[in-house]
Amino acid sequence: MNEWPELSGIRDDIPPPPGPEVVRAALMRSALHVVEAPAAPRPYRAWALLAMEARILHPALWLVSALVMAACVGFVVAKEDTARLVLALAVPLIAAAGVAGSQGPEQDDAFEVVAVTPTSPRVVMLARMTLVLGYDLALALFASVVLSPLGSMDTGVASLITAWLGPMAALAALTLLLSVCWSPAGAMGCALAVWGLYALTSTDIPVPDGLRHFWTTSPATVGLALALTLAAVIAAGTGEPIRRAHATHRS
Repeated sequence: MNEWPELSGIRDDIPPPPGPEVVRAALMRSALHVVEAPAAPRPYRAWALLAMEARILHPALWLVSALVMAACVGFVVAKEDTARLVLALAVPLIAAAGVAGSQGPEQDDAFEVVAVTPTSPRVVMLARMTLVLGYDLALALFASVVLSPLGSMDTGVASLITAWLGPMAALAALTLLLSVCWSPAGAMGCALAVWGLYALTSTDIPVPDGLRHFWTTSPATVGLALALTLAAVIAAGTGEPIRRAHATHRS
């Protein structure tokens, strides 16, 4: 400024720049604002998480489940008195496929983005399971109501629901645990193996009697589903114990 006489007086009426105390005060105010900001209610946060996860999940999950359920309804309409068997076979498999398709980085394009958010992996896993099972449960209940008049006299809505509810919960929980501890593809393969063994019960091929008890709605089946789900929740917080595809170590 001193070397340029024509610029003399350019700083007249211009206040000096703020000192470090202004920056310190601004940071303090912003920190206090964050601390004092009211937190969103828990129901709203839960709903926001479910809405976000519903947008992330692949649309094929919803479409395929609806199409397969519609095909089952059409088959029962064409051939009556098969509603109980068809639903007992179809609903658990649909739920298992939905759970496997909603877990793991292989089916999730936003996996790495979600992995760096402060939301716990356990919460994300449970949110996705809630969405998938809630959707499949609604489809199965609707199909049971529609098909109940087409069965025999002893095939009411309650009878149809008990035919698939327990197997659905147990097979979905098993798929969830294997998806977390292993891989969604391997989990789906195991689910298909269990499903195929039960499908053999409708033939003359002998199968273990324990499998028939697994494919019923009973306190033991519900307890098994809860135990498997709890094991999956515990495993989800241990850093993917034996999964081969990690978010930060892809080939």
